[in-house]
Amino acid sequence: MKRAGKIGRNVAIAILVLLFGYATWQVLQRGEETVDPNIEVIRFAHWQLEPGVREAFDQIARDYMALHPNVRIKQMPIPGRVWKQWLRTQLVGGNPPDLIEVANYEISDEMLARYFTPLTSLLEDKNPYNAGEPDLRDLSWRKTFSAELIPEDTVHYYSPNLLEYYAVPNAMVTVRVFYNRDLIKAALGHDRVPQTYEEFLQWCEAVRDYSERTGEPVMGLAGSWFNALQLTGMVTSTVTQRLALEVDYNRDLDFVKQDMLITYLRGDWGLRTPAMFHSLEMVADIGRYMPPGWAQLNREDAMMQFLQGKVAMIPTGTWDAGGILSQADFEVGAFRVPSVEPNDPKYGAAALGPISEANIFASVPYGLTRSSKHPERAIDFLRFMTSRKENEVFSRISTWLPVIKGVPVPAVSKPFEPVERGYIRGPSVRSLSATADDVYQQNIHLLSGKTASAETFVEETTPRYAKVIPEELTRMAKVFLVTTRQKDSVLTALQEREKESGLPRSKFDVVAAKQLQVEAQRLQIERTLADYPAK
Repeated sequence: MKRAGKIGRNVAIAILVLLFGYATWQVLQRGEETVDPNIEVIRFAHWQLEPGVREAFDQIARDYMALHPNVRIKQMPIPGRVWKQWLRTQLVGGNPPDLIEVANYEISDEMLARYFTPLTSLLEDKNPYNAGEPDLRDLSWRKTFSAELIPEDTVHYYSPNLLEYYAVPNAMVTVRVFYNRDLIKAALGHDRVPQTYEEFLQWCEAVRDYSERTGEPVMGLAGSWFNALQLTGMVTSTVTQRLALEVDYNRDLDFVKQDMLITYLRGDWGLRTPAMFHSLEMVADIGRYMPPGWAQLNREDAMMQFLQGKVAMIPTGTWDAGGILSQADFEVGAFRVPSVEPNDPKYGAAALGPISEANIFASVPYGLTRSSKHPERAIDFLRFMTSRKENEVFSRISTWLPVIKGVPVPAVSKPFEPVERGYIRGPSVRSLSATADDVYQQNIHLLSGKTASAETFVEETTPRYAKVIPEELTRMAKVFLVTTRQKDSVLTALQEREKESGLPRSKFDVVAAKQLQVEAQRLQIERTLADYPAK
């Protein structure tokens, strides 16, 4: 016992020495580069550790440094489990990397305003690295992107409250179900992909029957809270499509979070509304085909289950495609998450059909930190990275979908292309607000295992939703008030600038229109809170 303890201490000391040595080497390397004033060092950080991504960024960095010998590009991949703590430490410490990947669930508007540089005006300039592309060279940098970076509320690169672009994306992602073709063929005798939710459940049931018949310890679906959300978020959104139309009181088909929260407070829907209750029942259905304890497992656990052949399918984003295809020792197939059809006898009453993926968001967006020592160079590298030529390099090596117009989709990534024809996505209990999401996450275990019950989930969470939803609306109203006051000075400055320079008033018009919208949203929330006080 003592010997084992001594060995453990020695191992720990050895690890600390190695880490200290690595940190010292990094400091010395950075010091060598900064000694030469002619060398510009640009660091960019992200959490995308999936196979192929770092290799793609390394190649882009080499391409850039070949054009600019006096520049050093340093990639900083940070594990996702420590990303949040690392990010705050870097920003508060005053020496963050020049470019940092941003996500609206990790970085608040306050953090964007304090630590990042707005890119709105820069995006309206041309991208010089597209000069050799006849169809792109005369377009603004923003318009070279496939969806032209539409400023929606859910995207990561734009802040609807601050009315500014703060990042530039590098890829698009979709959600697919990857499956072990060998295992599926053994269980079903074929691998014709399911087109409907009912057929998908038949696949899961067939794998269960195969396991019982052969004694093979396999299950239908890889299990973790993360992967379950990828699957259930898509599937359950088809059984609430008609509900979305019913509670869209603005009749603008622009169904945002505020609509769902206000209509909940008004009593237009609740967890026992048939469409929402059915969506919870579907989560319980799916959870029965996942390994026990899946609600406590992480995405790495689910990936290990799939690669070891212990499960037949894994629902995940196409960001995992490169890792799956390179590491699996069996043939892999992929299909789109199936939808509930209107003729489904149990769940079809509120469904319209397959969900359109025309509005999928662009991902891996990098923002420029205010503390950057070489902001012009960092922006130049960002333009280079998102040129047509280099985005093709990124897509080819990483297998992720390209985000720039005209970049061909790699053959291996064809199954991941977004399907544009379809219907709107319905609301989900999972995506009401950050605090409401915590309620869902903390009680998702009630929708898993043999005792999974939508009724139990509703009984346990209804009082908590009744508390957090009014709190979220109150918070939103305060944010809207602060935003309105901040933009008053911006509007005045834009108006004066227009008088002095004669510049077009396009940005003034955009800010003014958004200002009116934000004021209307705030007044709507305040009136709803007054008319429907929390019980």
